[in-house]
Amino acid sequence: MTGPGHRRPQDAVHHDTGSDPGPQSRRLTKGERRRASLVAAAAELILAEGPQSVTHRAVAARAGSSLSATTYYFADLPDLLGAAGELLMGRWADRAEAVAERAEHAAGAAEVMDPVALLLEAVLPRPEQVRGHYQQLVGAGVSPAVTRAYRSGRHRLDAAVGRLLRAGGSACPPELAVAVVDGAVVTALSEGTDVTAAATSLLRRVL
Repeated sequence: MTGPGHRRPQDAVHHDTGSDPGPQSRRLTKGERRRASLVAAAAELILAEGPQSVTHRAVAARAGSSLSATTYYFADLPDLLGAAGELLMGRWADRAEAVAERAEHAAGAAEVMDPVALLLEAVLPRPEQVRGHYQQLVGAGVSPAVTRAYRSGRHRLDAAVGRLLRAGGSACPPELAVAVVDGAVVTALSEGTDVTAAATSLLRRVL
């Protein structure tokens, strides 16, 4: 799983003013911006050091905010961890959906495309982030709040991967395709071989 900035709609509190200003015209309030910065800081800590590194003090320091702000905007640490997990999962799904849209457009225009390359683009972070990404995924299991956020958001990722695969003419289930990538990456990281080459080789056998 990845990832890894997009704001989540649920990070903002909607104020009903009697008219709909549209998603682009509405500006976040100062409080919403502060809360979003705390969530982003917690997400950065998860990616860098795992969920166990997320404390109120560490998040406040990373966000350049007061310690009291973390307890004002979040009921407790699991609440903050859950919001950060949702943000990370949302970013991952956003990326996969953008790649799926490109794949569908290419298929509609009868353009030649490589579903393996597109799948890797959809589910893997930049090369320099791959090891940290997988370390934090494994570490996410120590935090029930992050685990719930990842599990609840997984349907978006699988749906996007499914769209991508169908556009490329593959009947492979999206869950299987992602599992193949995960297995190839972990093997490559543990053996010191090329991650992209390992995942590409296995995917070409499956897709």
